[in-house]
Amino acid sequence: MRRIFIVFFAVLLATSALASAETFTIVLHTGQSISVNGVTVRFLDFSEDGRVAVQVKGTTHVLSYGDTIEVVKGINLTVGSLSFSESSVLLVLYGENISMGEQPSNIQLESRFPSKITQPGEDVVFTVRVRNLGQEGFVPVVVTAPRGWDAKVLAGNSEVDGVYLKSGETAEVSVVLRPPSRPGKYPVVLQAGDSELTLWVTVVGGGVEITCLYPVKEVEAGRNVSFSLVLSSKVPVTVPLNVTLPSGWEGKFLAGGDFVRGVYLSGESTVELLVSVPSNASVGWYPIEVGAGDARTTLSVYVSKSHAGENGTVTVKVLDPESGNYIPGASVQLLRDGETVVSARTLSDGTAVIEAPEGEYTLIVTKDAYNTVRRTIRVTAGSEVEVKVSLKKLPYYFTADALSPTKSGVLGDVFVYEVVLKNLGENDDTYTFDLKAPEGWGALVTDDPSSRRGMGSVYVESGSDTRLYVVLIPPDTAEIGDYHAALKITSLGSGEEKILNFTASLSGSYGIALSPGKYSLKIEAGKSAELHVRVYNTGTSPLTNVKLNVELPEDWKTKAQITPERMSELGRDEVAEFTVKFTVPANVDSGDYVVKISAVSDQDKSEEKIRVTVTKGGGSEYIGIAVILGALVLLGILLRKYGRR
Repeated sequence: MRRIFIVFFAVLLATSALASAETFTIVLHTGQSISVNGVTVRFLDFSEDGRVAVQVKGTTHVLSYGDTIEVVKGINLTVGSLSFSESSVLLVLYGENISMGEQPSNIQLESRFPSKITQPGEDVVFTVRVRNLGQEGFVPVVVTAPRGWDAKVLAGNSEVDGVYLKSGETAEVSVVLRPPSRPGKYPVVLQAGDSELTLWVTVVGGGVEITCLYPVKEVEAGRNVSFSLVLSSKVPVTVPLNVTLPSGWEGKFLAGGDFVRGVYLSGESTVELLVSVPSNASVGWYPIEVGAGDARTTLSVYVSKSHAGENGTVTVKVLDPESGNYIPGASVQLLRDGETVVSARTLSDGTAVIEAPEGEYTLIVTKDAYNTVRRTIRVTAGSEVEVKVSLKKLPYYFTADALSPTKSGVLGDVFVYEVVLKNLGENDDTYTFDLKAPEGWGALVTDDPSSRRGMGSVYVESGSDTRLYVVLIPPDTAEIGDYHAALKITSLGSGEEKILNFTASLSGSYGIALSPGKYSLKIEAGKSAELHVRVYNTGTSPLTNVKLNVELPEDWKTKAQITPERMSELGRDEVAEFTVKFTVPANVDSGDYVVKISAVSDQDKSEEKIRVTVTKGGGSEYIGIAVILGALVLLGILLRKYGRR
């Protein structure tokens, strides 16, 4: 009855339309569409009460039998009969200048559930009905999935690439998909003949899980803290690793003894997150966000103690790798930007302990006869770090030290300098000498300071030392002043040279002498005597403030007159004349007396003695004799007169 009505309705439309109007009838199955003047008309679905869902220009219209809608201006669409068994509907188009697009395919594809949700690595299966509305034949089936997906078409338990269908026959196939780890909504296109059906797969979750048994830890500022992360994935996948840390913190991932930035997962894998907490971190809680691919988790660190503003301690142990002994006396320096910040020397146990502000330093360790070691170290405030350094002894190395490289003397002296030569290298060595002395001076290197036999080289065993002597002899014509000599010592083993410098300060000699002309005088009591005294400069340097001192016998109670009183300077080889005049008191008894004359300068003095014989003048000797004789005569008279009793 409905078919009759449709035919009648179509005839009615045809007879009532204008001469230029056109009428088309078309049958669409569920999911099929047709283009009408560039507008897509799609049959979406139908209901049991006979209504159909038709989509025009992206708008869905639910229509009953006989309902009409406008497709474009001047072209209308009317719903005709609905076939439940074939899931088809008859549509009637009428209007002017109708342009029909490509006709629907004879192969119909439909799925009751064309959109599904799954997780990475899990199979998702779509059941699709393939109906042949055309002629009998083989219908090829192809599925197109996103790159990296596992996709196949099954009929029963067998994978197929097509089905054979008679006209009007329907077959069911299964589209099996396995998506990778990345979440999102993805289209999968199934082609059967010239028909296509788009299936939608929504992948939820990243597919990677991060598990940490101890996600909250406590640490002291300046220390490291580690978290053991268990990463898992149901499908093999390589994921990048990343971490978000508080400002100034550092973090690295460690796996298999190496630092890593990504990991390949096929099941479970363990990765260590090593976090360095800066020493100036304040006390408190700090979050750490860890990512593995699209998976994320949050860890926490509680800083229990801060070391802001404190120094760090570095303990350096210096070792000789060949002997196994620690090396004392090694120089240990910490440098920053080429400047020494702190330095120390190792003690008898080869250890040096130094403190420095937090930062990165260049550690330099040096020791005579050993190679120099440089390292870059980091000092952390409030923490202690121990650094072991191996210094290897050099095959050839020596030291040469002058014990007293500067000496003073006077013309005529011999200058002797002692040198200690040490062979600190691993091997025995011979050392040659090249001595440069002042012009006109005698110079030699000897092993005996009293010897004048020079030597040009010396052999010294490893670990031994020898004493040498540099002898400098000035000529008689040398002027007063400083003279310089240099000794170059060369190692035959390494070619290394060392130069020692010597200074000889030559000063003049000082000497003074006097000559009174006479060394004995005979003077009558009460008379004066005059001496002409000569003073000689017997040295090589000038004498200053030259004068005479005259010491007369104490009981004379008189002083000598000296002319001149003094001379300000008496040069080399010069002679000064002084006049000395003194008087012998009249009451002085006759006899021999001593007069001392001294020549005195700022630099030296000399003394001479003169014997002075004092006599009595004017018959005084006879008077004395007469007195004695008178006394004897008087004594004789008395004896005669009184006799002996």
